[in-house]
Amino acid sequence: MIRCSPLRALVTLSLATAALALPVPAIAAPSAPVPSSKACAQTADQTDYACLQVEARKVPSGDTATFTGTLSASAMSNLKAWTKGDNIICLTRYPTSAQPDGSWVGTPLEGVCTTVRKDGSFTIAAEFGRKGRYFYGLDMGPCRASADLCGNGDGQLVGLYGKDDKVVALHTT
Repeated sequence: MIRCSPLRALVTLSLATAALALPVPAIAAPSAPVPSSKACAQTADQTDYACLQVEARKVPSGDTATFTGTLSASAMSNLKAWTKGDNIICLTRYPTSAQPDGSWVGTPLEGVCTTVRKDGSFTIAAEFGRKGRYFYGLDMGPCRASADLCGNGDGQLVGLYGKDDKVVALHTT
C-alpha cells in the first residue's frame, strides 16, 4: 500500500499497475448518478459539506487529471479528528453501474491522496493508466483516531452512499 505524505499538498501517482485498496461496499442508491464535473455532499441544512470537481471530463491514459475541491468547516473538523490532524483525503473510484443488488462498490485509491490546506481547499493530480469511464468520490484518509471512531465512524465525504449522493465522472482514453 502506498501512503501519502501529509507534507505534500499535491500528489501525482501512476495507477497503471498497482491495486491499492480493497473495495468498500456502499448502500443501495435509488438510481445511477448523472455524470458531472462537480459534485457536492450536502448536510441537513443544505450547505456544501464537501465538494469535488475534475478539470476535464476526458483525459488520455497516462495524462494528468486534476481534481480540486473544498471542505466546509465542519468537514475539516471531522477530518482533523479522523486523521489526528494529518488532514489527508483520498479519491474513491466507482464503476458506472451498480451491482445486481443495487449497491455501489467503491475502491478507495489510497495512493491518490493529498493534504487539505488550512482554508479547506485541495488539489489532487493523478495519472490513471486504467482506461474507461469511472465515477470518483472523496473519502477521509487513513483513520488514525480511536478504535471506536475508526470502527464506527463515517470517513466518507463525496460518494455513492445513499439517496441523492453525487460523484464526478472521468473518462480515461
